[in-house]
Amino acid sequence: MDLTSVYAVILKNGLRKYKYKNSKIKPIDSNEGNKGAIFGYRTKDHMKQGRGIVITSEEGLSENMDQLTHWTPNVFCFGTYSDSGRQFPIGHEEENLRQINTFFVDIDLPGNSTKFNHGEIVLAAYDRLGFMPTMILDTPNGYQAFFVLKSPAYVTKKTNYKVIDRVAKKISKNIRKELAKDLPGIDVNCNHFGITRIPRTDNILFHEESYTYTFQDWMNWSMTISEDKKAEVIPFPHQKNEIRQLDEKWVDLLMNSEKLIGSKGVLGRNNAIFTLSLAYYASKSPIETCEYNMIMLNDRLKNPLKESEIKRIINSAYSSKYEAASKDYIREICHTWIDSSLTDDQLFSQPKGWYKFKKDRKERVRSHSKEWQQDILAYLASQSYTYKPFVYSTKKEIREEIGVPERSFDAALKKLKETNQVFYRVTRGRGGGIMIASVKALMRTVILAKKEVREAYFEAIREAFLVPGMLVQKVFYQLLPAKTDYEEIELISSGVG
Repeated sequence: MDLTSVYAVILKNGLRKYKYKNSKIKPIDSNEGNKGAIFGYRTKDHMKQGRGIVITSEEGLSENMDQLTHWTPNVFCFGTYSDSGRQFPIGHEEENLRQINTFFVDIDLPGNSTKFNHGEIVLAAYDRLGFMPTMILDTPNGYQAFFVLKSPAYVTKKTNYKVIDRVAKKISKNIRKELAKDLPGIDVNCNHFGITRIPRTDNILFHEESYTYTFQDWMNWSMTISEDKKAEVIPFPHQKNEIRQLDEKWVDLLMNSEKLIGSKGVLGRNNAIFTLSLAYYASKSPIETCEYNMIMLNDRLKNPLKESEIKRIINSAYSSKYEAASKDYIREICHTWIDSSLTDDQLFSQPKGWYKFKKDRKERVRSHSKEWQQDILAYLASQSYTYKPFVYSTKKEIREEIGVPERSFDAALKKLKETNQVFYRVTRGRGGGIMIASVKALMRTVILAKKEVREAYFEAIREAFLVPGMLVQKVFYQLLPAKTDYEEIELISSGVG
């Protein structure tokens, strides 16, 4: 594997191409200007002692890459040394961040734990996040998974360090919290933009550079993992004393704001329109009404979005993937673009009917469709094995095992199939039944299968469940793994960035 290209995907032009001094390959007329710095360490002990090097160019990284064990994949404004011997680098504090290139998850298993197959990380990411990891590294005590951004989120005066810090940290924490539901050994609170293992030829288990997503994608996803998800939107019609999200004070504040702009790493124009559209959706407002009002808002902005982009945002809000606008993001947007001193009393009305908090399931007479879907997936997980990832039975037997009514079972099964979470095939008549498998169980078998039999396995799935070959490829194929002394590094001067 070409490590130079691996590093380029992660660092995203955050460093100079050539060393500032003593370059062996720098063109005579090269004038790159100032860029950022990263930090490297040759052993874990050195990292713990704070002994390392400052690297400010891709050339310098290339000269040292096989001798390093750890690095900082996110780029800082500058680096220097605290000692005259140039052994102890300083500058890798969050306040000095220049650009965020990747989120990462450290999976550190206890000493007596058996390592699971790294394919489980891919499955957990697919299942919990809907995003694929760009890279998984093998470590002595577990793994590290990286979710590289399509383009970096820059930390500048314009984007406001405090905003990017809060938003990016929230995304990072949500990624870890979600993966921790399926994977052991994840420290949710460890340094979000600090030191990680460096990719090497001997530790890369999984790498696919096309699996990158925008910071905006991650912000939109993170909205759905808010603590406000503990509450559900009231499904019944508008009542006399009910306060819908559209009736909240923050809606008028945002609708009358003309200061909204778009900027990488900030909850700005796109997020405001998305959040307002969620309020319209949660308040049962027709999509046409939402579209009219969002276009009117957009027209008042100094730098408006294209109408096609407005419609895309609204369609996403009305896609049934989301329940309501998150209070955390409402606060963030209003504090950023309206007034940082706004209190909750100035943003929100008393929630009479906006939210009703869910009772424990055992206290409710009826379960929700999502809960039946989860019950079906849990049943399939308990009945599936790596080399028998399907269940063959009758609908009646499965319903009785789970305890779900017939119509609810059929509706939940249909939804699971539509969202590519299960494949199933019904055989009617005497001796008939249903063959059903969770996509997750099938994926686990694909990942663990030998390369030479995978295509045959795809064909078997296609025939067994009567699904188009291209659909099988689309759902599954993306999960397959792709497969000295230090030079002194010239430093970037303080404050560059």
